[in-house]
Formats: sequence, structure tokens, C-alpha cells
Amino acid sequence: MTDDGERTTRRRLVLAAGTGLAFAGAAMPPTARAQTPITDGGTAQISLPAWFFAIHIVQDPYPGTMQAPAALPAGMRAIAAEVEIINDADQALNFTPVEIRIRDEAGVEYRGGGAIGTEPLISPRNLNPGERSRGWVWFLLPTAARPIEIVYVAPAPQCRVPLPL
Repeated sequence: MTDDGERTTRRRLVLAAGTGLAFAGAAMPPTARAQTPITDGGTAQISLPAWFFAIHIVQDPYPGTMQAPAALPAGMRAIAAEVEIINDADQALNFTPVEIRIRDEAGVEYRGGGAIGTEPLISPRNLNPGERSRGWVWFLLPTAARPIEIVYVAPAPQCRVPLPL
């Protein structure tokens, strides 16, 4: 276990590492299309959707009451993060909290969504253009694990350029 000074520093590091991370992706399958076919010697440009992932608060350890599991397993602690997914794109984004992960200094990733506290959780959903979703995600980590970053594994985009026939 670390002292409060180290925990606060790690909390700020995790927050700084994740705040404002931009990502590109979409729902089943994510597609961005060039408007016109590419021609011989021509260039096609594709803009990827404007989807954003933000972290507002990280609590390590989580000070609230756990709903699930009712009791933490021996040697484990809960970490909570209030996150937001923002869809400023013109296409939908399929989102699930299990794709939000916390990574420790050894490179081990722990998925969110397997534990629930008392704050409003972020639920899996399809974010339509212009929508955003904000809520909490909880992670269960060994007490000795030192988290270094929160990662959102967004769906991989596909960029399509039509070819002339």
C-alpha cells in the first residue's frame, strides 16, 4: 500500500493520462467514406469521426459502498472513474464499459464493468450523432497493483475510397 501522497500523485497521473483522449471508431463496422472516387494520379481524403473519451474523476481506492460484489475479494481493492463518451460525429458509436480498462505498471489490464458502486454507472449503448454518455466505471485490482493509465479500446475504423469502374 502507498501513502496518501503517492496515491494522490498516481490519481493525477491516471487522470492526466486519460483526460481528453480523442479516438476514432464507429459501430458495426465503423466506416468513413471518401465522397468521390479516386482517379489515376488523384488523391482521396477521409476525415474520421469526432468521438472523444474523457475522465472526470478517479478514486483510488473507491471510498463508496460496493453493490457488486457485496464484499471485495481478499487482497483486492476497487478503483472508480467517472468517464464520458462524446459523439460529435455524424455517425453512431456502439459503446460498452467493458472496453474501458485500467493498466498497471506491469502492463496488466483490468476491465471495467465487473463491479458496481452506488454512483450512476455508464451503461452500454449506441451513441447517436451529437449524443454523450457520462457515468462511473469500477475496476477490481490487487491491492499491490500500481495503476498507471486508463485505456478505452475503441472500435477500429474502416476507411473506404471508391474506385472508378
